[in-house]
Amino acid sequence: MPVLVLVGLPFAGTDGPVVPGFTVGWLTLVLACDLITVGLLIGMSRTGMGPRPLLLAMAFLWSGAFVVMLAFAVPGALTATPTFASDANSTAWIWALRHTGPPLLIAVALAAWPLGWEGRGRLTRRSTLLALAGSVAAGPGVLFVWLALEPGSLPTIVDPETGSYDSLGMGVVLAITTAAVLTALAGVLRRGTSNGIEVWGVVAAAAWLGDVAFTFMQEDRFTLAWYGARLLGIAASAVVLGVILRENAQVRRRLAADNHDLEAQINDLLEAQRLRDHVTAVVSHDMRAPIAGLQGYLEIVDDEQVDPVFVARIHQRCLVLVRRLSLLTEDLQTAAVAAHGDLEVLPELLDVESQLAESAAGFPGLDLRIDCQPGLVAWVDPLRLQQILSNLIRNAERHGAEPVSVRVRSEPDGMVVFRVSDAGPGVSETFIPRLFERYSQGPGSAPGGSGLGLSVTRDLVRAHGGTVRYDLTDPAFIVTLPAAPTEIRTPNGRVISPPRRLATGAGLRDTGRAG
Repeated sequence: MPVLVLVGLPFAGTDGPVVPGFTVGWLTLVLACDLITVGLLIGMSRTGMGPRPLLLAMAFLWSGAFVVMLAFAVPGALTATPTFASDANSTAWIWALRHTGPPLLIAVALAAWPLGWEGRGRLTRRSTLLALAGSVAAGPGVLFVWLALEPGSLPTIVDPETGSYDSLGMGVVLAITTAAVLTALAGVLRRGTSNGIEVWGVVAAAAWLGDVAFTFMQEDRFTLAWYGARLLGIAASAVVLGVILRENAQVRRRLAADNHDLEAQINDLLEAQRLRDHVTAVVSHDMRAPIAGLQGYLEIVDDEQVDPVFVARIHQRCLVLVRRLSLLTEDLQTAAVAAHGDLEVLPELLDVESQLAESAAGFPGLDLRIDCQPGLVAWVDPLRLQQILSNLIRNAERHGAEPVSVRVRSEPDGMVVFRVSDAGPGVSETFIPRLFERYSQGPGSAPGGSGLGLSVTRDLVRAHGGTVRYDLTDPAFIVTLPAAPTEIRTPNGRVISPPRRLATGAGLRDTGRAG
C-alpha cells in the first residue's frame, strides 16, 4: 500500500471518469462491511477468544458510525443539500475522526500488552469489556449530537476558502495513523502470532493510512487521488471481513472433514460391535455343544453300573471335547493378540506324522485321510500347529464334503507343505480375496462359525515364517512351514532361538498351554 501511494503521487491530480452514485455506493459498501465485521468479531470474542477481537470490533463500529454521519453530511448521499454538518469544517472533523479512531483502536487491540492483561487479566472481565465497548460506542454518538446542536463550535482545521486541511491538521492525522500502524505491526511481530485476523488487522490500519495520504493529495473530486482514497477506504473495511469469512469457510471444511471421519469411526465402532455380538453368539453356540456333551458324559460316569469299557470310551470322548474347547479358546486369544501385533510362537522340532495323528483324533466321526511322507519333521510350535491343522480340517468339514484329505510333503527349499482338500465344490473365485479376512464368511456358508479360523491360521503361519494360500486350480489350502530350525522374529521384534530337542509326541498336555 505505501508503494501504491508513492507510485500514484505524481498522478494524484489526474482526472478520472465521473461515476454517478459512486459516493452512495461507497458509503453503503463500507457501512455494510463495517457492521458485518463488528458482528463477527463480537461473536468471536464471546466464544472465548479474548478481548482483542472485541477491540477490533470497536474499531470497525467507530468507522461505521462515522460513515453514517458522513452520509448525513455529504451532498448527494442522503439529500442533495444536507443540513447536518453542512459546513466544510464539520465534515472535515467527521472525516478526521473516522480515519484516526479505527487505527488507534486497532493499535490498542494488536499491541504487545503486559502479561497481566492477557488470559486472566483485567481486560478479560465481562464488566470491563462491556464498559470499554460502551465508552467507544458512545464517542460517535456524542459527536453526532454536538454537530447537530452546535455545528460551528469545533476548532477550524480547514481553509475556509479552499476547503483543504491546514498543515497542522494534516500533520496530526498523519502522525496518529502512522504511529497506530507501526504500533500494531510491532505488536504482531513481537508476539509472533499466526492469527490471520490480527495480521490483516495491521493491513486494515495501513489501508486507513493510505486513505489519509491520498486524501491529502487530492485537489478535486473524481481524480486519481480521490478514487484511490475511497478504494483504500473500502479495503480498510473489507479486508478483515474477508479474512474472517475465509477462516470460517476453512473451519467449516475442517468440521465437515472431521464429521466425515467421525461418522466413519462411528460406523467402524458399530461394525465392531456387530462383529463382537456375532462372534459372541457363534462362540457361545460352538462352546455349548462340547460343554453339554461333557456334562452328559460326567452324569453317566456318576452311575456306578456303567461298564468300564464304556467309561473308557466316554473318557476318550471327553478328551476330544476338551481339546475342541481348548483350541477354540486359543483361536480367540490368537485373534485378540494378533490384532495388536504381539503374537508370539515357541517352535520346536516336531515329528509331523505324530502331530497329524493327534490332530485326527479330534475328529473321530470324520472321514479324514492322511498321507504323510515318512520321517518328516517341522520347525513349529506344537500348540500352534494343532490350531492350524484343526482350523483347516474343521473348515473342510463345515463348508466342504467328505472325505477330507491332508497330504504332507517336503520341498527342496527346506519347507514342509501341508495340502488340505475335500470333496466339495471348493471356494468361489470371487470370495478368494477375502478368504483370510477376519470374520469373513463366504456366500451360502453353513450356519455357525465365527469367521476367525482362517484368519487365525494365516496369522499363525506367518508368525512361523511360512505361507498359506488357496489353490484354485486343484482346490486345496496349501500351507508351507519351515522344516529346520531358523530364527523367527516375532512382530514385536524378539528373536526365538532353536532348542536342542525333538518332540515326537508333543500334544496339548506337553505344551503347558492347554486348558
